[in-house]
Amino acid sequence: MKTLYKTANVFLLLGILLLAYHLNSPSARGRVEFGDNPVNDFIRGDSNDDGVLNVSDAVFTLSFLFIGDEQPECLAANDTNDDGAVNITDVIRTLNFLFLGGTNAPPAPFPDPGADPTRDLGCREPPLPGIPGVGSLGGPDRELDRLETISWKRGKLVFNHFFSANEGLGPLFNGDSCRGCHLAPVMGGAGGLDVDVVRFAKREKNGAIVQLDSGPAVSRLAVHGAARDELNPEANIIETRQTPSLLGLGLVDRLPEAALLANADPEDADGDGISGRALMINGRIGRFGHKASVPSFADFCADAFINEMGVTVSGLLADFAVEIDTDSVSDPELTDQDFVDLVFFSTHLAPPARSFPDNPSLRERINKGEDNFNDAGCASCHVSALNGEEGPVAAFSDFLLHDVANPDRLNVPEADAEPGEFRTAPLWGIRQTAPYLHDGSAETLRDAILLHFGEASPAKEAFNALSFDEQSKLIEFLLSL
Repeated sequence: MKTLYKTANVFLLLGILLLAYHLNSPSARGRVEFGDNPVNDFIRGDSNDDGVLNVSDAVFTLSFLFIGDEQPECLAANDTNDDGAVNITDVIRTLNFLFLGGTNAPPAPFPDPGADPTRDLGCREPPLPGIPGVGSLGGPDRELDRLETISWKRGKLVFNHFFSANEGLGPLFNGDSCRGCHLAPVMGGAGGLDVDVVRFAKREKNGAIVQLDSGPAVSRLAVHGAARDELNPEANIIETRQTPSLLGLGLVDRLPEAALLANADPEDADGDGISGRALMINGRIGRFGHKASVPSFADFCADAFINEMGVTVSGLLADFAVEIDTDSVSDPELTDQDFVDLVFFSTHLAPPARSFPDNPSLRERINKGEDNFNDAGCASCHVSALNGEEGPVAAFSDFLLHDVANPDRLNVPEADAEPGEFRTAPLWGIRQTAPYLHDGSAETLRDAILLHFGEASPAKEAFNALSFDEQSKLIEFLLSL
């Protein structure tokens, strides 16, 4: 009787919904669901996975949409009209086929099981990953509500997903997943030298350094059948860039602009030799990238999708998104929901926690090392914390551009950042991100300090003036971050 009662309610609801649909009522449009690419074969329209298409499949989908039953394991099978969404129109398509002469059959795969040629909704997706503790390494930066938890978990799946050429990878790319580069010490962290990207430019005879029309980067890989990328023969400046850690950068993304501008002094008005400046990108302050050339984390992700993986993203989601590329996969290649979930996951990764030894004497050395760090002037750029709306953001960076590069080494300009200007690198988690500097040229923290020039020269000289033991205390402090 319970099943009969439920079925009767479903058909009563169906009658109401059919009427609403034909009256073009918004209430009849159901619920859109997005997912990862199908991994198993299925029959289009066979919503309850019993091997046949019949009225029970319409009842199954309606129960999911409007009565609150659990989400089906195979959303793609419920998408009878294959429009990339599960809603009332799929139920209508099923019933039209069953009861109006069978002339409007579901798209492939039907009537036999097969793979989904449109790759839009998931079929028997792997279970959502677990979620680590708040503030833990690789965990979220705060407590998440139920819907946020789902988005965080789904974003982690997208971050960990290995894209194929059939999903839009390439034709030129540097990696086939976000995790492939951002992997240490946990997913979302930094990358090793083996995943460095290559930037290039040309130095003219008059000494000017210019970017070439072919672009500032060369890709390391190409999909099968595509020509490999080649370095522009006019390039005579080549620079590698390390993959930065993303841990905690959501807090940076949410910093008020006033917090960044508070430390800017582009004309060195106070005469301290430090002239950090904010790089403006279409009216917004650049925060991300070694040259502070990206203003938001959504832009950072969209830029990485197209330039590191060759995957297109809707331009409605980020200014840096590229919607159309040259391969045969329909654009945009990443669903809007997957992008939104990925950004949510990435911007809610907890920052690295400080590491303090239990030994009181070692803690005292770290505290003295922090004093040495401040006294040497390192904190003029590596500001211990900025005032965020959620509290202090202790990244040890002002996120401004400073001229600190070795003048004997030629670097690549980017946006309006000069070749020798680099954004102050955040120091939180630095103990886990060796080697150091933008190109990985410093094997140790001592090497990294000694490779500071320009505005950082006085701080380097102050470091050199310390005894070896006092220098070691400063480095022990850095290794606690």
